Amino acid sequence: MRLPAMLIAFILIIPFASAFDIGGFEVKDGNLVGRYHPAGLEGCVISCYTNQHVLDMIYKNDSVDIKFDFLDDPLLKKLVNANSVLKDAIDKELINKTLRIKGPRISFEYPPNGCKVELHDTPTRFLKIETSRIIIHTNGKYNIERVDQRQNQLRIKKDNFTSILLSTNPMMVDGDNITIYGNMVFVSFSLKNPVRKKIENAFSNGSIGGEVFIAGKQTDNISYFGNISINVDKTMLEKGKIVLNVKGDDGEYGKVIKVGIAKMHGKIVVTYDGRVINEANSIEDILNPNDDGSNPEYYRLYSDKEGTFLLISIPHFSEHKISIEFIVENPIARLAAISFGLLIVGIAAFYIFKP
Repeated sequence: MRLPAMLIAFILIIPFASAFDIGGFEVKDGNLVGRYHPAGLEGCVISCYTNQHVLDMIYKNDSVDIKFDFLDDPLLKKLVNANSVLKDAIDKELINKTLRIKGPRISFEYPPNGCKVELHDTPTRFLKIETSRIIIHTNGKYNIERVDQRQNQLRIKKDNFTSILLSTNPMMVDGDNITIYGNMVFVSFSLKNPVRKKIENAFSNGSIGGEVFIAGKQTDNISYFGNISINVDKTMLEKGKIVLNVKGDDGEYGKVIKVGIAKMHGKIVVTYDGRVINEANSIEDILNPNDDGSNPEYYRLYSDKEGTFLLISIPHFSEHKISIEFIVENPIARLAAISFGLLIVGIAAFYIFKP
């Protein structure tokens, strides 16, 4: 059926200007190269429906093809011409109502109040869809299993790739196909075992709820379930400091934030609402933010020349300010690092929430 011409889709691609390699993509001089968000789901087709079929997302080796179910191709051009990146893409890649997209972040809604899609790889692979009905066609290439017999959680695996799929509603599995109503969140953490397994378990138990990514002056925010937000202090970022203003609407349970800083390692100081906090004894300790009373902590997952990854617990969640600073012993080196913007290359934060 031909959809009304007044339908509007909003598509956004955020390019990052710095040169670094983190997660599944690489950015050099503002140009995106390499593998992006599709990593791990190659061969899958995700179909979205409102009262009718709306679009298909087709995962390929180096891109995601989005095939819109309408006939007015000029309408699609009109919708995206305001974005120069998409204008080039649509002029070259629009074939049979299919738009081929590459990049670390994509979000769009089509039609209005219809199918909402949010897709990231910075560095966590994340896909969130809100629509009436979703069908995932795995085409026999993945193993599908329930997570602890929960009706609203699935684990999808192939070779070394593992992902968690969940919804607020039960999910139905019929052979190689998965049917979901209302909403879904897909996540795959770019971490090595055994850390990845522990983080996946925390996510499955309702502990991890979102992330924010900073590359130079660019930021990318992900809120898995919409009840947590973060604001990065851009003024402090210009001065070489990481300051996060984090708030949420669930004051009963503690939270944990996962932070990754690319290309920086060494001694750090973490403050929570202005006071320095101590390091936790283990990853198990930090992933239980409710076991230390009102005392926040941090835990260093690992740190080397490629970067530093931390977990920070927030025992009572409302609104808090968290800062992270690297201590450079040589004052000349520290001044040079700030001057050339090398103190901060990237940061990823993952919020924990209780559903």
